[in-house]
Amino acid sequence: MQPADKTEALHVDFDRLQLAGTVRGRAVVRVQLDPTDRQSRTVLRLRRFLPRLVEFRRRDLDAAGSPLGPASEATALPGEDPRQSDHLVDLPAEAASREYHLEWVLDPADHPRIGAKDDEMLLFRVQLVGINADGPETIKQRKLVVISWSDADGVLRGSWQQPGRTPEPLRQALTELLKAPERQASACGDCRPRRELDRLLLEDAVWACQGGPELEEIRSLLVLRELQPDSGLIGYDTYRSHPEHRPHAHPDIAEELAAARARHHARLLAYAPSEPRDQASHMNPDRH
Repeated sequence: MQPADKTEALHVDFDRLQLAGTVRGRAVVRVQLDPTDRQSRTVLRLRRFLPRLVEFRRRDLDAAGSPLGPASEATALPGEDPRQSDHLVDLPAEAASREYHLEWVLDPADHPRIGAKDDEMLLFRVQLVGINADGPETIKQRKLVVISWSDADGVLRGSWQQPGRTPEPLRQALTELLKAPERQASACGDCRPRRELDRLLLEDAVWACQGGPELEEIRSLLVLRELQPDSGLIGYDTYRSHPEHRPHAHPDIAEELAAARARHHARLLAYAPSEPRDQASHMNPDRH
């Protein structure tokens, strides 16, 4: 998830890009009221489409963003549409904002598009609404929760590689690794082991970064990317013959390459998926 803009009255934080097949995830809605809004009745209006809410909690935050007590279940105000609910934003004096944590799940039986690679879907419409006792409602802000599904390489490049999304130096190490298959292959067939070792060492650099939820998610995605039959990761193991290529010496890297391959194989065994993808299980609500 991208870091929230704490100056915005309504901010919706979620992972727009999801791994193909993902049917569960989270979104965080932050509401911040100015003094004028506090004097009137303001509600958070949530309109859901195909997803089902399996968790909906709220917590109030102070001006520094620290929680004022534990999260509690958000009480829904009944609306005319059973897919729509209003939630009164009645901030106490000591609170600067309120966060709503939504955990959603989709049923693939509801629509053939659910989880399909290169497709997208609207999950929720979120509105901040002013309720006037003697006049029409005022829609102050509105946001959409729209996700799209991609393969592991697309999620890594389109989400985790982006500045601000992944802590440094993990992002730098990931960027260097993702660039490796794109580098021009050697014109010399005997240089292929060196190219392979270079890439495996870049993989080592990612695994050497400090632990955390981001690192574990990236590790899992890198292994999925490696296991995809059309990943194109064999690029470093190919070469172009060239009639003007001159023979040159090749250092003996057999032992170092064997050790790097062993580390790589161990990672594949440790992070290969063994059950259906559940995106929400990889997301830590305490980060928000």
